[in-house]
Amino acid sequence: MHSNLQKIINRLNAMTLDNSREFQVREFAQYGVPVCKVTYFRDRGEFVVDRYNPDRDLVFDNIDLVAIEIYDCLYDFQHSF
Repeated sequence: MHSNLQKIINRLNAMTLDNSREFQVREFAQYGVPVCKVTYFRDRGEFVVDRYNPDRDLVFDNIDLVAIEIYDCLYDFQHSF
């Protein structure tokens, strides 16, 4: 069984492998509620994480750091209730 972090990394890897567009967008949700959005810019090799609460954008060039940020977003949302 894969951990939640591994599932996130698999989705991010799929974004980097998809050549259909210059950028890829994926939304990550917890309990069906959108928590953050990730955009991968192929030409720059950068991921932009748009956290919905608090509203802020973070830029990463390392897939592992992106995965940790997404995991933290989902964890924070899950434990805010």
